[in-house]
Amino acid sequence: MKKIAIALTALALAACTQIDTGNVAVERTMGQVKPEVLQPGVYFTMFKTVTEVVAKEAPLALEDLRPQTADKIVLQDLDVDIYVQINPAKAAMIMTKWPGDISRVEGEDGARVGFNYVQRQAREAVYSAVAKRNSATVHTERAQIAADLVKDLQASLDKEAGKDLFFVRSANVRNLVTDPALEANIKAAAQAQFKLQSEKNLLEVSKVEADRKRVEAQGEADAIRIKAEAVAKQGGAEYVQLKAIEKWDGKLPVTQAGGAVPMLSLK
Repeated sequence: MKKIAIALTALALAACTQIDTGNVAVERTMGQVKPEVLQPGVYFTMFKTVTEVVAKEAPLALEDLRPQTADKIVLQDLDVDIYVQINPAKAAMIMTKWPGDISRVEGEDGARVGFNYVQRQAREAVYSAVAKRNSATVHTERAQIAADLVKDLQASLDKEAGKDLFFVRSANVRNLVTDPALEANIKAAAQAQFKLQSEKNLLEVSKVEADRKRVEAQGEADAIRIKAEAVAKQGGAEYVQLKAIEKWDGKLPVTQAGGAVPMLSLK
């Protein structure tokens, strides 16, 4: 009896399907797809086929692309990650429109539906976004390329597949390598610009230093002029007396007999 109970329990478990959080499931009975999706939970599915579908945002990697810029330069390599989510409520509709478009990614519980179709549309959107830019500046416009990609891909999916089936959440241009010869030219131009800026900075420093010396020289010239005017105004007497006081060491001169000689007034 115990063995029978164990066998029945195992059979019941085998006949059940668990749908994980973040996923939904599409049910098929006798080959017919039901439009209503199954929400996360455990279901008895002995007499039906249930496909668990990834309903959360998932990354779609596009590798080794070689799009062309507006000036007809082919990029050496471009890698992009796009984050896409299906409308969970329309998973059955997606499976019906693209019945063979079911793929699995290692580490994910559930299947991706419609992602091969999205990938084809995404490639076209990438090529379109790059074609708007010139080769000399495309390497500086990763963020703008990603933004255009999200916008253009979403518009394409809404138009071609149907509105509210897929949501393009974000994109990231992970790697962008231009033509090798162009890459060398870009580096050379950057180095030349850096050198030019350094020379401009040195020139500015020289100008500042020259201005400082000019101001100092003008100050000295003004001081000499003021002193000269004072000498001329007083007939030179006050100026001579002032210079004598400045040089006096505080000792009175003495005679040969040892007597002190008083300082004479020059007035």
